[in-house]
Amino acid sequence: MSRRIISLIVLLWIVVGTVHSLSRYSDIVRYGLDVPFSIADVGYFVLSYVFWVIITVVLLRVMREERFRFSFSQLTTCFVIGIALWLPIYFAYDYGMSTLINGGGWPAWKQKFAETSGSVVFFYAVIYALTFTLCGSVALASRARAAESEKSALEKQRAAAALELSEQQMQLMQTQLSPHFLFNCLSAISYLARNEDRKTLTDAVAKLGNLMRFTIENASRSEITINDELKFCYDFVGLQTLRFGNRFQFLLDTDSSVGNAHCPPFTIQPLIENVFRHVVEQVPDTPETARDQRIQIHAKTVSTDSTVTISVTNTRINLEASTNSNGHGTGIKNLEPRLSHRYKTDYALSFDKTEHEFRVVLSFTRETLD
Repeated sequence: MSRRIISLIVLLWIVVGTVHSLSRYSDIVRYGLDVPFSIADVGYFVLSYVFWVIITVVLLRVMREERFRFSFSQLTTCFVIGIALWLPIYFAYDYGMSTLINGGGWPAWKQKFAETSGSVVFFYAVIYALTFTLCGSVALASRARAAESEKSALEKQRAAAALELSEQQMQLMQTQLSPHFLFNCLSAISYLARNEDRKTLTDAVAKLGNLMRFTIENASRSEITINDELKFCYDFVGLQTLRFGNRFQFLLDTDSSVGNAHCPPFTIQPLIENVFRHVVEQVPDTPETARDQRIQIHAKTVSTDSTVTISVTNTRINLEASTNSNGHGTGIKNLEPRLSHRYKTDYALSFDKTEHEFRVVLSFTRETLD
């Protein structure tokens, strides 16, 4: 039991003893009783009630034990044994203090003990019952606080474990995404190598180096600026241009206010990669295709609610000939859980398909980096 609790118990009984002594003095004055009353009597009352600190501390210790279950049988047993032992001890102490102050010695003490009235026994039995009830209430409140604290600590542990698991899952998806992206880039390099175009191959290797540097530097980060993500996308498209030449057109249309907002790395790039893998690679290489095949990124901010909207649109030409034209690769599969982890429910990812176009639209609440 802490010193603070014991100090409060001592203070409580000192106050009770002081009030009782003042009440006694008030009765003497009010009714003109011929009874002596001095500062020694005040000390007697205070010391008498301070002795109740012992039973209060004992009751609190017993009731705060884990083995004490607050069942009816335990409460009854504790109450009866306590009152049967405590009251005789208290009367012996009380009469001893009175005899010490007023004189009379052993005979006076025995006489007071023998003349103890039923009303006095009842009065102190009531005080004991109130003390017993107060100790039980304090012990129950202490247990409730301890249980609530334990529950809160357990919930924090569970939340921390869930967050750690979520972070591990995110890291796993990130580690899956980077090799997947690099594998596709190496496939493009391999294609160029087979064509024995040294100049184009040299440019491709240089661009691949830039992309790998970006991947290594940002794969473990939780967020980057949209400007950095779009630059990465632009370099990726540049590498694909070396492979596919004029088989597609790339357009980038962004508001100036969007760039300093941020998003998780590899948010827009998988959407573009999906177009190359499931559309550009599948479309026949004809002059008509080169003229009409278009990939467009459009990013804007809605000022009314600070929402960033990013759309990736591509034309659908002769897609009926491709069985994979509507497929989603690893990057797309990993994108939505990553967005959910970062933005919770404050985002939207939708896919819209018409006869001539396929559009992916991503929107989320705009935040800026410090």
